[in-house]
Amino acid sequence: MSGELESFIAGIPARAAQLDLSGMKASYAFAVDGGKSWTVRIDGQEVDVSDGIDATADCTISASEETFSRLLDRKLGVMSAYLSGQLKLAGDLGAAMRLSKLIP
Repeated sequence: MSGELESFIAGIPARAAQLDLSGMKASYAFAVDGGKSWTVRIDGQEVDVSDGIDATADCTISASEETFSRLLDRKLGVMSAYLSGQLKLAGDLGAAMRLSKLIP
């Protein structure tokens, strides 16, 4: 797996520290099809990233490594990926929409 997605996930707390996330409380599981996974928990300015999927995450986001790479490189839009089935969301879709605060 390329380090691009791992770097992006690991950098979420640093990006969050520069934003006003007061009132935001959600957890996200990111899963690469057949690969690595992470859980990101946000409770206001407190942001924690851990390896693996927490089954209690509010929203699970899964895709192939190629799809995640294309999303991060902005060669593919999130909505296009979702509508075409390349990006899968499960759980609280409202929480997924709030995640856009952390994605530059």
